[in-house]
Amino acid sequence: MRILLLGATGHLGSRLLPSLLHHSHTVIPFIRNPSALPAAVLPHLPEIEQGDARSASSIKSAFTRHNCDAMINTAGYAAMSPWGKSALPDIVDAVIQAAVEIGNERGAPVRVWLLGGIGGLDIPGTGWMGVDYMRMFPEHRHTISQLESLPKSSVNWSLLCPGMMHALGEVTYPTVAGDADHLVAAAGVPPDWGTRFLCVPLIGGYLNVFSQVGAYATALEDNADFIARDLVKGEESEWLWKRVGTKRR
Repeated sequence: MRILLLGATGHLGSRLLPSLLHHSHTVIPFIRNPSALPAAVLPHLPEIEQGDARSASSIKSAFTRHNCDAMINTAGYAAMSPWGKSALPDIVDAVIQAAVEIGNERGAPVRVWLLGGIGGLDIPGTGWMGVDYMRMFPEHRHTISQLESLPKSSVNWSLLCPGMMHALGEVTYPTVAGDADHLVAAAGVPPDWGTRFLCVPLIGGYLNVFSQVGAYATALEDNADFIARDLVKGEESEWLWKRVGTKRR
């Protein structure tokens, strides 16, 4: 696939570059500051697009000009606190708007992966999402609301909702450090989530979440390989229109 990658120099985006290349994708980084890209990766990139991830028209223009098949957004960081504000909602809106318009013009939905967090997953047995208990990174609610309001015929989206992610090491090109086989994944809920403490009155849900969420730390490189490998499947992906949780095996 030809892929437009937003946020190519961030924690996950920088790991996506070698993973996408490893899986024979062609990558077009869409980045505010091209000079931030490591020199080692430049020979592997046919083009670099400079632009603002909050601009739907810029995203659409880059995607169309390079005849891309899919886009990945890892640009923007959600504000941690309920009263905080970041650029992420504007970026998400721009990505979705661009994807919808491109799909309408092409007559086929665009494949899009976006990045959320574990708080955007449902907690089994509670009727609540993780963010309802943790009260952190609430801007991911906006991402979920926008995506789930779309007709399935408009965008072939998936939302990665990992817990804390850590780096296995420095990014190297074209060597790939991650492996999706290290992960187990589930749609809509954290994989292998237990129901302990839910029977405790009043605080059972909180105990349930905070006793388990720490076990959902995963490697940036493994999540990058998960996305890169999934994009090979195209419309056969089992993660279309899903919030996707991951956990280390």
